[in-house]
Amino acid sequence: MAIGKAAAAVAMAMVLTAPTSSAAPDYGSGVRKVEYSLGDRAFQVPGFHSAPGGPVADLELTAVVHAPRTLVGKRPLVLLAHGYWQPCRGDQWVWPCPSGEQFPSYRGYDYLAEELARQGFVVVSVSVNGVNAGELGEIADVARAAVMSKHLELWRDLNDGKGALAGRLSGFRGHVDLANVGTLGHSRGGRGAVYQASDKHVGELPRGVRIKAVLPLAPADYYAPDPEAPENLDYRITKIPFAAMTGSCDGAVSGTTFIENAKGRNVVPIHAVTPGNANHNYFNTEWSYENDSTCADRALTPDQQRRIATTYIPAFFQQYLDGRRNPIVGNGFPGVDVVTHQPIG
Repeated sequence: MAIGKAAAAVAMAMVLTAPTSSAAPDYGSGVRKVEYSLGDRAFQVPGFHSAPGGPVADLELTAVVHAPRTLVGKRPLVLLAHGYWQPCRGDQWVWPCPSGEQFPSYRGYDYLAEELARQGFVVVSVSVNGVNAGELGEIADVARAAVMSKHLELWRDLNDGKGALAGRLSGFRGHVDLANVGTLGHSRGGRGAVYQASDKHVGELPRGVRIKAVLPLAPADYYAPDPEAPENLDYRITKIPFAAMTGSCDGAVSGTTFIENAKGRNVVPIHAVTPGNANHNYFNTEWSYENDSTCADRALTPDQQRRIATTYIPAFFQQYLDGRRNPIVGNGFPGVDVVTHQPIG
């Protein structure tokens, strides 16, 4: 069932059992899962249209949240954003969905969010189906970044006991550290996450929100005519640690663009992470019916690929959001190569 059309809704879900894949602290009392939606026409981004020359697009504000069942103190928030996939079931590329059945790409990272929540993070995976139904190119990255920032603004207000989520998710009040945020975007979501956290655009974040770590997961490459073109500045992160993680058998993207754009300029560590024999789609459980691997004879299974995600990604956010250093972040582990570019100077 799709969440929300015109009215806001919040759906509570059963407690989930988190996988065990890390020696990081286990918050022990289980993981809770909630969903919220403010509707499919809740937000607009000036300049982003449903089609070139068309009206400004209506966008949803919908997300699924995983968190420790017991929250003690303020916990870092990790925001996840999916990439470019059909917005509606039946391969319909319009928004809102005529049948009301949106494609649940944002739920495809539940396995990862559960593990992050087990380790103490509040995890918000946002839907960007409305963006996928609209214009393409850099303006779509602007829109993805704006949707991500709007959710962070909602959580900032919720943490202060205000705003549209305050009456629905009151148990989170005072327990989320919006000055200690990590972001992860997959595919074109990765491009949007990098745009949002770039040196050029990070100052546009909502007041009181600070991103401290970014993980573009199999990020779609952006276009710039040459390495010195001004377009590179929209996607250059040099002051926030990031890890660009792309499988060696990814059939959709190269995964090298963002590291090349930043290395030699970075004042914090950046990591090029390559899971051997991983493809593009298996990182999202809702996309896994389509195997895009370029090396089918040695490709990882979906479970093998997701175990890599639930090992490296929590370690990365633990290191940069919680101060718990882990050697695999900079050095990798069997089956996962990491090249770390240390800060200049």
